[in-house]
Amino acid sequence: MCDIRFCRIPASISSSAHETAIGLRKTNFPIALRVRAIGAARNKHRETTIVNESNDRLGSPCVVVLATPAPVTHRTAEENLGIGYLAAVLRNHGVTVVVIDGWLEGLNTEQLASRISRHDPDLIGFSCYRTNMERAMETIRLVKDSGSTAFSVAGGYGPTFHAEEFVRAGFDAAVRGEGEVPLLQLIAHVRSGTPSLAAIPGLTHRNGDDVVHNAAPAPKLPMDELPHPQRDTLSLTIARRSLVHVQSARGCQASCTFCSIVAFERIAPGPTWRQRTIENFVDEVENLWRRGATHFKVIDDSFIEPPRDAEWCTALADEIERRGISPRFRGSIRADRASDEVLRELARAGFFSFSCGIENFSASALRRMAKRADVPANCRALNAMKRYGLYVQAGHILFDDGTTVAELQDNYLLMRRYNWTISKGIFTEMYAAAGTNFTRKLRKTGELIDADSLGNSRYAVRDRTARAVYNALKKWHSHHSTVYDKAIDPLSAPKALAADELAMFHRISVQLRDKDLDFFGAVLDIVAQDISIDTIEMEVEELLDQRLRVSDEWYAAFEREVEAAYAHAGLVYDADPNPFLC
Repeated sequence: MCDIRFCRIPASISSSAHETAIGLRKTNFPIALRVRAIGAARNKHRETTIVNESNDRLGSPCVVVLATPAPVTHRTAEENLGIGYLAAVLRNHGVTVVVIDGWLEGLNTEQLASRISRHDPDLIGFSCYRTNMERAMETIRLVKDSGSTAFSVAGGYGPTFHAEEFVRAGFDAAVRGEGEVPLLQLIAHVRSGTPSLAAIPGLTHRNGDDVVHNAAPAPKLPMDELPHPQRDTLSLTIARRSLVHVQSARGCQASCTFCSIVAFERIAPGPTWRQRTIENFVDEVENLWRRGATHFKVIDDSFIEPPRDAEWCTALADEIERRGISPRFRGSIRADRASDEVLRELARAGFFSFSCGIENFSASALRRMAKRADVPANCRALNAMKRYGLYVQAGHILFDDGTTVAELQDNYLLMRRYNWTISKGIFTEMYAAAGTNFTRKLRKTGELIDADSLGNSRYAVRDRTARAVYNALKKWHSHHSTVYDKAIDPLSAPKALAADELAMFHRISVQLRDKDLDFFGAVLDIVAQDISIDTIEMEVEELLDQRLRVSDEWYAAFEREVEAAYAHAGLVYDADPNPFLC
């Protein structure tokens, strides 16, 4: 029920960049006009309730609210495509569906609960990931306190790995794995009592005081059999200049130790990656293009997986050209799949930006992560992307429990070479997410410390010298994370940017990267000395204090430059403070 997935937690996220969407296409609108445009779109937006009377195969009438709360994140809002898919499936079965996206609409938990209760639904379905779990639980409590007797269910990555928490917090059920099939069966259960909750695949539910986890997972449907997702929030997405989400495949065939995608896909039997046909995918893109959307984020976890290859990319580009449309795409690609031929054809298809999980520039760290790409493959991919003029958000995991000083030195050298890549910050660490091989290993060795409010299980960097670098880079980034997050959000959230706007924000991001790398290099100079670890820790702390003091003026001037860039582009930054730097 959710398409936002955490594979890692960098210090300054994430989960891009882009040129203009419809209506508010690159203009010289002053920022106040764009803010009013967003507000007008919100006011005009209302929940769509489409009923297909001829296809009502589930019996008596039923009203379903599909909702998602805003996550705790320093990213600006993007649409939830998982809800769109569920709404399409339910409406094809004659169900009245109301979609309420609390993130896009800027709703707090009280406002979201009020909107849900207003519709007096029979069933409430929440799309949840780890960062909006607590807000989802608070919202459902408020809904029930208002007197609602609706059946409530949560699905997505959060409920898949924390199902019992949701049920004990007040949800009637949680879905583990994909939600299309279980949700249809839940609606039948609400209408008639059949099937029983115990018979619904992938369901966790309460039985008296006990929480029951049904063993059978929900089946994975072939993607071409799914209807195109409903677009109730399209106007909000475009008004925000966010990219319109599309999906050509689900899953990933890699097996990185830190990745929740792998764990999620293994919940149910069947392939861990499956795709739509080119024709089906381009049909949806063309339809959205005709409705005014021009910039798209392909939310596939990995866009080019076998059997996709350069020939497939050529066929995609040919099909798009044949339709006479010119979409602009941002996608995610693994370095080991980003060959010169693949990237050339994807650029022809309209891709101008990629998120690429480089993760590390040290061979030993990549082996520890079970990455399929090695350091030469990472470099080849980045070189090819630059050759074709593609902007790259290089996913990086600098620290994990086994990080060494030698690995940090390897990373510094190649970070300098590829300083033009879009970075989430100099401090990044591996996220110990539930269900991953990395977290299981830490639990087995007794290295897990505790979990924060977002479920990030803590652990220590074992090497004391590397840990001194870890502490310094984390404090450095924390000191200016607010302006950093705002500066890169148009590239990493992402936004639909015109060519000059894209170049402007990229230039800003490179300034940040170089400032980070200057500090990183100075720290490495200290730890390279033949001195005691106590002296290293003391000198690193002294350097940090000195650099923070003298950099304040630089960051103040930089923040003014960021504000001017936002005013020029007519963007609004309304995200939370960075929750991952605690």
